[in-house]
Amino acid sequence: MKKTVKFIPAFIALLLSSALAHADLNLELPDLNLPDLGGQANVSINSATEREHGLAILRKLRSSGQIIEDPELNTWIRSLGNQLTSNAPQSTTPFYFLITRDASVNAFATIGGVVVVNAGLILRSDSESELAAVMAHEVAHITQRHIIRMIRKAEGSKFANGAAILAGIIASSKSAEAGSAIINATLAASAHRKLSFSRDAESEADRVGLRILARSGFDPKAMPSFLAKLELFSDGQNANAREYLRNHPLTLKRVSDTRARAKRIGFNGKKQNTNYFYMREKVRVLSRSTKPVPDKVPANVKKYAKALQLSQRNNDRLALQTIGSKSRVVPEAILIGTLLNKQQRSKETIALLRPLLNIYLGHEALSVLLSQAYISMGQRDNAWRTLKVIHVSEQTSLELFEVKQQIARSTRHDGEAYRAAAERNIRMGNYKAAISLLRQAIKSPSSDANQLLQMQALLSRIEHK
Repeated sequence: MKKTVKFIPAFIALLLSSALAHADLNLELPDLNLPDLGGQANVSINSATEREHGLAILRKLRSSGQIIEDPELNTWIRSLGNQLTSNAPQSTTPFYFLITRDASVNAFATIGGVVVVNAGLILRSDSESELAAVMAHEVAHITQRHIIRMIRKAEGSKFANGAAILAGIIASSKSAEAGSAIINATLAASAHRKLSFSRDAESEADRVGLRILARSGFDPKAMPSFLAKLELFSDGQNANAREYLRNHPLTLKRVSDTRARAKRIGFNGKKQNTNYFYMREKVRVLSRSTKPVPDKVPANVKKYAKALQLSQRNNDRLALQTIGSKSRVVPEAILIGTLLNKQQRSKETIALLRPLLNIYLGHEALSVLLSQAYISMGQRDNAWRTLKVIHVSEQTSLELFEVKQQIARSTRHDGEAYRAAAERNIRMGNYKAAISLLRQAIKSPSSDANQLLQMQALLSRIEHK
């Protein structure tokens, strides 16, 4: 599985390095005289096929075990990504945002709207705007259809044709080795052309990304700031940063152009979101990074980071003493609730989290912890009501489905328990297991007519996978 995770970013980087695209923007910002790099008509892969292969790659990544599946981090990175995509040029594909445990400073976008950000890149960023700048750049690769354009351009070569590249994409979702063999053979002959194309694609992704960044309320200067930081890493002594530089070629002109454009756009956006600092520390702990907590973080975030580290070492009592037992700040409350639940202080968890969940309706991490506290108190119906109202999506955390399965079973909603297990398997691409579980769910007498219709529709969608 690890081979698959390493292969996909490298593969996507190779595709992106051979892309040409077109900038078609209308984001109510000053005209920056963007060049037209080519039309958007007549691409090789239709939208439905693109979405299908993106979904296959997403599920393969999630099944690898290298993606951080924490409900709170999932909610955070999706929220940040959604802010950007809502202000991006229109895309025919949905977007998916994931965090991997990888310590290297890298991020990549793939066919079908999948954007993956490495833990190492999050830890190297100094602000939410810097992280958003990298994500906006990757979103731009997708909206400008760089990968699809590369496939179309390759169709004219007798050595590299779009059909063979697409075959590699499909094969990579099933076997990293098979996909790699097809793609490497297909692109070897055109490798000498990739540098000039990659500069075009990277420059355009910077320009479009800047517009997305500014329109979303983030500081455009964060993009040249992060690029300048990467330029300092190019001395070869920063192994973790070299991966990003290999996949995203950096030039002095690119840095200076981005800085000039950011200055012309200006910044009238929002203040720094402190939630970024909390989430960066959670990424640090869950990715087992040895990098220390930066000095320039708020005092309450330092306290949170220390308590989180203590909790990971199973020193829960000292962790709770460090952070305290009450907070209205969501990341702090989630950590406190986790610690209280582990110490069987469920009544305190309920008192702490229920008011917050009334404000942040459907919040996955709050709902999971509150439902677990209800179960511990013997309040099974409250536990089930807390979870059943959550709208599930392709990126719903795997942990939520696990907890939902347990609570559904304990409340005798056997059909929903089978369905939760099936949904979890679907999101990892385990269709055979999911089909078996859905058939059991449909047979369960606990399912009502509406639930049966939903289960049958879900079964129909995956039976042909």
